[in-house]
Amino acid sequence: MINVSPKRKKQIDYIRLTEKDMENLLQFRPVFAKVVEDVVGHFYKHIATEPELMELIGKTTTIERLKNTQREYWMSLADGRIDDEYLEKRIAIGLVHSRVGLSVEYYLGSYMTYLDIAADLLRQAVPDQWVSVIHSLSKMFNLDSQLVLEAYELKEKEKLKDLANEKEHVLQAVTEVMQQLTGMIAELNESAGQIAATAQITAESQEMAHGLMDELHEDVKQIESMGALIKGISDQTHLLGLNAAIEAAHAGDMGRGFAVVAGEVRKLAMHSREALEQIQDKVSGIMKRLDSVRKETEKTTVHAREQASSSQELASFVTMIEKLTQDLAEIQKQS
Repeated sequence: MINVSPKRKKQIDYIRLTEKDMENLLQFRPVFAKVVEDVVGHFYKHIATEPELMELIGKTTTIERLKNTQREYWMSLADGRIDDEYLEKRIAIGLVHSRVGLSVEYYLGSYMTYLDIAADLLRQAVPDQWVSVIHSLSKMFNLDSQLVLEAYELKEKEKLKDLANEKEHVLQAVTEVMQQLTGMIAELNESAGQIAATAQITAESQEMAHGLMDELHEDVKQIESMGALIKGISDQTHLLGLNAAIEAAHAGDMGRGFAVVAGEVRKLAMHSREALEQIQDKVSGIMKRLDSVRKETEKTTVHAREQASSSQELASFVTMIEKLTQDLAEIQKQS
């Protein structure tokens, strides 16, 4: 009995698998039961000659479990029935074989092995009717082969879907990394601007310090001039004092000349005091400028430290960007 959807019916009709074939197989079900052990035994004896298949079986199941499955499959061929349950079961079995890694070549090749074994055994069991049985059986094998291909195609579609999802995740991860990278670059640019501004401030402070040093140098020159002036005043005072002494010695009561000399000495003393005051003012100015130089030097030091800190931040950003770049490259390799 064939009870399937119109689409499946069209598929079955194309290979000329008919109700008559189903009745023919059902009629010989006792024969199928008689030869089932020989069919399964010969089939797995042939499987044992393929090391690759035996290795795969050893990883996923056992020969005895597979033999039980094959007994059920062999007898299902003579149930005389094809319905949606039968088709879904064949597709499910195909998916299992696909997942465990059995290649489609081995799977489809097994049907030919099955057919050869069945032909030999049925020829011996029903020598007068084995051809018609094998003819109907070959159509069942053909249908099962199509279902196997369908199952493998479904599995490949699943792989493609998983791959597409993985690609989407990779793209999303790459997008996130690129966003982070963009943010890092923006911060990097900002840090570079801060470093440039700090460098400008440092340069201006240094220029101001140079100007103050130049002014200090000029003040020192003026102090040197003041020293020369004081020395001249001292020399004149000494000479006037000497002259006054001489005049006093000769004048006797005539001490008016001494008074004049004394007045000149007082004037010179006054000039000396004024010169000393100027020197003190200059020294005071020098001290103030020295303080300004010290403060500017401190500013320069602070800015230099800020610049060093910014440089360290910049280096950290560069390291992070390098790490993000490596992660991006690794993701691209995996994709």
